[in-house]
Amino acid sequence: MVDRGIVRAGAVLEIDLGAVVANWRALVARHPTGPVAAVVKADAYGLGAKAVAPALHAAGCRHFFTALPDEALAVRALLPGAMLAVLNGLLPGTAPDYVAHGLVPVLGSLSEIEAWTQAAREAGRALPAILHVDTGMARLGLSPGELARLP
Repeated sequence: MVDRGIVRAGAVLEIDLGAVVANWRALVARHPTGPVAAVVKADAYGLGAKAVAPALHAAGCRHFFTALPDEALAVRALLPGAMLAVLNGLLPGTAPDYVAHGLVPVLGSLSEIEAWTQAAREAGRALPAILHVDTGMARLGLSPGELARLP
């Protein structure tokens, strides 16, 4: 008997979590000395972050990237001890949430660096961050000149 939900949907996507984990392990094998992160933004690119992130964590992945703070908070609920970085930078007014939930911003402008420095002062401790440097595509990130001005 055909599942009527499948007929109405027109297509069904089945996710092989074993294959996702195998792909991550293949990357780890190529770079065994450093952390290999998983990008699970946009609901793990439509694969389902609620399934993908825990499967990768069970395999040993401890570093994850999301695009937005709310995505990171959803993963944080699943993986309390994981390092979670937010690719879209430090959006205005979000620093307290980053600090409270241990999120790491990817900072791509001097104003974001200044805001994060202020958040660290207010928290009374150093806070981790990742710098996004424009690699020549003229998209996002710190320019070489901005990078040179950093202490």
